[in-house]
Amino acid sequence: METMVKNDLTQLMQQRDDGPFIAIYGNTAVVMNDLNRRRLQFKQLINDAETQMAHHFPKTDFAPYQQQLTQLIDDNAFWLQHTGPQTGIITNGRDLHVFDLQYPTENQVIVNSMPAIRPVLADRQHQFDFDLLALNEDSMALYAQRDGRFIEIELPADAPRTLTEALGTEKRGGDLNFNASPVHGANYHGHNAKAEERDIDQRNYYQQVATYVQAYSQRTQRPLILMGLPHNQAVFRAINKNPYLSQHLMIDKSPSNLTLGAMQTATEPVQTKWHTQLADIMMERYDQAQSRQLAIDDPFDMIKPALSGRIDTLIVAADANVAGGLPTTTVEQPDPVAAPDNLIDDLVDVVMAMNGQIRIIPADRMPVETATLAIMRYCLN
Repeated sequence: METMVKNDLTQLMQQRDDGPFIAIYGNTAVVMNDLNRRRLQFKQLINDAETQMAHHFPKTDFAPYQQQLTQLIDDNAFWLQHTGPQTGIITNGRDLHVFDLQYPTENQVIVNSMPAIRPVLADRQHQFDFDLLALNEDSMALYAQRDGRFIEIELPADAPRTLTEALGTEKRGGDLNFNASPVHGANYHGHNAKAEERDIDQRNYYQQVATYVQAYSQRTQRPLILMGLPHNQAVFRAINKNPYLSQHLMIDKSPSNLTLGAMQTATEPVQTKWHTQLADIMMERYDQAQSRQLAIDDPFDMIKPALSGRIDTLIVAADANVAGGLPTTTVEQPDPVAAPDNLIDDLVDVVMAMNGQIRIIPADRMPVETATLAIMRYCLN
């Protein structure tokens, strides 16, 4: 095999047009302590993949896929490294991507033009790994929740950790000016001007913070929660262009002088809201988008907006399947008698690659009978 990549959706999305892809999701929880049973289960899933490949892409040679996947069957080191409840393996016959999932589901084999990543996204959504931007008027810090652990991110020297570090001599604000007079003493002036300069400094600083954190979010691809006083949040949100910044989950509290434990405690209400109200939050967002003509409920009408990067959020019904695909020039076109792609998986991949958000909710929570809903970044007209 040429390359094995672990838990990296970003790199996989960069290869999304280099298919067809086979995605195998094996529930290892029931066979975790029995390597022979795990191997047998995986071998059966490979056989299912071969059958699906012949059905979906009859002109595609299965041999490179088979060689890559069968190498894993007797690779003890591989199975001992991946002992979580579920393991996802995605390959295009050249590069193999492995994902360690924390919440087991049924075994799945999916053959598609683009990689089927919904089980990975659903797992991450269930875990609710997130990034936290702790914002003061003149300083910032980043925290991350990963696999139940809450940690502070060590920022490099070039990060805009403080206003002074970021702006340096470009600061417009500062101490008030005064003139000394032997008669009247110190005469302060320019209070309004200095207040305006302080506001300018804050906005300039937040612009650097927003740029830095957006690049960080594009690497982690996790929801970003903002913590800060309401005024500071309002100033930052007016500047922000980061699609990962949550509009519904926030912490209206100053992070100044809080310990790591206190920071983690402050996140508990938003974590509870995420797990219990995600579908409600998504439906509220969709209703708002619909009233502004920023909503689509037909998957086929989403193809052009997805390819042009106009979809902000794709709300997907769990286990949704719509026969169809996106136009492509790099994947071999199937025979007319071959089974089509699952359009939903293709839309998920493209929206992800365009820095859109994917949210998966129960099918019975969809407001209309559809497999997916799209919230647009700007008006269709």
